[in-house]
Amino acid sequence: MEKVTNIRNKYAQEIAEILYLLKEVGSGRIYGFPGNCTPGDDELKTNVDTLTEKFNELLEKIEYGKDSGTGKQTY
Repeated sequence: MEKVTNIRNKYAQEIAEILYLLKEVGSGRIYGFPGNCTPGDDELKTNVDTLTEKFNELLEKIEYGKDSGTGKQTY
């Protein structure tokens, strides 16, 4: 399958900034966190890991022209 758009290179700075912030939050480097400990909530690190994975999956779908949800190529 051929890449349609190279989002990772075109927006490398923005992507790096987002991933850096996710890494910092995941490692607990946050200020003003209210400390919500609701048993139904996932741990902060788990949520950050999930967000990072979903972000990378989205970039792949954009770059390869895949539909949202199905992952089928649209071109």
